[in-house]
Amino acid sequence: MCRRILIYPKGNNCKKDHLSMYLDAADSATLPNGWIRHAMFRFSVISQIPAFTVRKEAQHAFRVMDSHWGFTFFMPLSELNDPSRRFLVDDTFTVEVEVRLHKELGKKELKRKEKSKEISSSFAKFDTLFKGIHNLVEGKTSKVENLSSIRLAPFGVEEIADAKKLVKQCLDMDLASVIQLGQAPELKNSLAIILASDAFADNMVDGATKFLAEFDRSCERYESVNEDLSEAREDEKAVSERRTILKQLFSEFTPVRNQAEAVDREIARLEKQMAERRAKKARLSTRLEDLASRATSSKKALVNAEQKMKLSAVKKELAEKTVGNIEKSWESFKVGCSQWL
Repeated sequence: MCRRILIYPKGNNCKKDHLSMYLDAADSATLPNGWIRHAMFRFSVISQIPAFTVRKEAQHAFRVMDSHWGFTFFMPLSELNDPSRRFLVDDTFTVEVEVRLHKELGKKELKRKEKSKEISSSFAKFDTLFKGIHNLVEGKTSKVENLSSIRLAPFGVEEIADAKKLVKQCLDMDLASVIQLGQAPELKNSLAIILASDAFADNMVDGATKFLAEFDRSCERYESVNEDLSEAREDEKAVSERRTILKQLFSEFTPVRNQAEAVDREIARLEKQMAERRAKKARLSTRLEDLASRATSSKKALVNAEQKMKLSAVKKELAEKTVGNIEKSWESFKVGCSQWL
């Protein structure tokens, strides 16, 4: 198996604030029909300070329809770009990859491959027909091949059980946790394994298929509306902070104004000290002008913030409604799945 490393410095899929890395079988299209390679691999992002170096390990059975595997949420970009962690040197960071392949499939895997060949030969005439249809809709004119070259490799009992276990674990979480913990790709892959293995109850197949087809888009929408919610909360926070500043300025203004007024009365009574008192009045007046200027700016900022908050309120309402609909769909899906898991 020819190995290739896929690195997304700005993230992949529905999350854009993490470094994503995957191990890919670059020559998957040219390998023999029904090929499989078991691999253990480790990715490391090296820091000049060894204590900060990040390492993650995984193992996976690579196949034609499942030819890459890795980490969508390998590490936050905020950590990668943190100067104190010393990952970047001249805007470059170092990645180390270790891969160990296990070429022997074992008795169970060999039996499964033999059974697969028997099924393939039993339906050869159908394979030929639908491979021709596949080539036609894909715009291919080459000679028709055996459909087994595009057929999903059957999954073993253990893989199906592991897929069910992971789906059940995800169903015990809310959707936000599934996405934030980086479980979305694994959940999607597990659902695909269960569907491909016909392990879903009949009344769940259509719903699971639709859910799987829309899952990536749902994740993207979920992240987008959460950004809208975050922006709305920031706007609300900005308004609150401006109000606090104005209250503080007003509390400072009142005693300063009273002092200025007292000085005016004192100037009338104490002509001999006029020069000194006039100087003090000038200083206090300057402070008043400064407070007035800051208060005017803060008032303008408050008005702008309130206008922005009003505009974002519409987006907030739509975002909350969208989140509610998606989470309602999630809860409904969880209830449906709980009947067969």
